[in-house]
Amino acid sequence: VIGQAQKTGSYTVSSLTTLFNLLYLCGGPTDLGSYRNIEVIRGNQLFKKTDLYSFLINGNRQDDILLQEGDVVKIPYCKTLISISGNVRREGKYEMKEKESFDNLLEFCGGLNDLAYKGGATIISLTDTGRKVINISKSDFNSYQLKSGDDIFISRIQNTFSNRINITGSIQRPGNYELKDGLNLKDLISN
Repeated sequence: VIGQAQKTGSYTVSSLTTLFNLLYLCGGPTDLGSYRNIEVIRGNQLFKKTDLYSFLINGNRQDDILLQEGDVVKIPYCKTLISISGNVRREGKYEMKEKESFDNLLEFCGGLNDLAYKGGATIISLTDTGRKVINISKSDFNSYQLKSGDDIFISRIQNTFSNRINITGSIQRPGNYELKDGLNLKDLISN
């Protein structure tokens, strides 16, 4: 195991050891290591490239191959690392492949939670000389090209109502009621 693994080196394993077993033994990728482009080199040739996200997110074991004597597992540096926080189901840093969109990132993090503002997101992006803020709307989620170092924040919906009327005083059931077209005070009190 070479590259950005927690514990690089040679491993003596059984003939039934798979790639995922070996990744577990070596501690997996470091913070700088790629989860999406793990290479198995067999006979000095690239034999297989593995994307661990397909297993970690969808449980797909398609890339979990049986290893052979002399195989080299190389964990390269990750290229594009995006951070997402706020009102998502699983905050964190995610590695993105070329041409993957914001929609793909939402799939990786489990999507937006129930209290998330679903109309847009705030992105703090790195430039050559500093940082800049970018606000994207929901219609741009699929087309926005993520860049390494982007820090995305999903805000919370406002704690306001669009159709609430509150009645208090000397009535049987004070509280919040739905404001409908044509609702008058007499109907509200009788409700």
